[in-house]
Amino acid sequence: MTTGTVYLIHFDRPLGDLDNPRGQARHYLGYSDDLEARLERHREGNGAAIMAAVVRAGIDWTVARIWDGDRELERRLKKRHNSPRLCPICQDGGAGSR
Repeated sequence: MTTGTVYLIHFDRPLGDLDNPRGQARHYLGYSDDLEARLERHREGNGAAIMAAVVRAGIDWTVARIWDGDRELERRLKKRHNSPRLCPICQDGGAGSR
C-alpha cells in the first residue's frame, strides 16, 4: 500500500445545524499522497464535499494533526468516530473546542 499522509482538519466553528450538536461537524479526516496539493484543493472548495461546504460557509480551518500512513490508517481513524479526541486543538481547550 502507498504511504502518504493522513491529516485532521479542525474547523474554527461548527458546520451544520447549530441547534443540534449531533448535526454538526468540526473536523475532516483525510489522506493524500501529496498533502500540499490536497490542501490547496480544499482551500479552493474542491475535493471533499464537506470541505466545499466549509469554504462556502466562510469557515476558517487549520490542519491540526498529521500522521505518516496510508488509506488503511485513514479508515481505522475514521471508524473511531472520535476526531475531537485526536485533535490537539480540542484537547488543549482551543477556541471553540467542545
